[in-house]
Amino acid sequence: MVTLGPVYDDGVLRMTWTGSPPVLVIDGEIDEDTYPALVQKLGELMGPADIHLNLAGVQYCDLAGLRAMVLLTGASHGGRARRVVLHEVPAHLQAVLGIVGWDSTPGLVLADLPS
Repeated sequence: MVTLGPVYDDGVLRMTWTGSPPVLVIDGEIDEDTYPALVQKLGELMGPADIHLNLAGVQYCDLAGLRAMVLLTGASHGGRARRVVLHEVPAHLQAVLGIVGWDSTPGLVLADLPS
């Protein structure tokens, strides 16, 4: 069971649980310094249920951070992909996902895309 509310905040990266189904809202910057905290929190999300991440407040995310989110689908392990729903993905992250081809990863859903 997910406890709603703040789960991480170092002043650069903030992660908070909200909503129903639970959505992990990620705000700030994901880089070499904040990547370990992101990976730790994402590692706690393993299980059969869909995973929902809101990225509207992400100003910067390096490839390692995006890859960590995409790998939650489990598609790279040859098994059945788990649904990972990315909500409100900023245009700059949509572009990177498209360039590297991760936007077509089985199980990855880009929802609520800004116009």
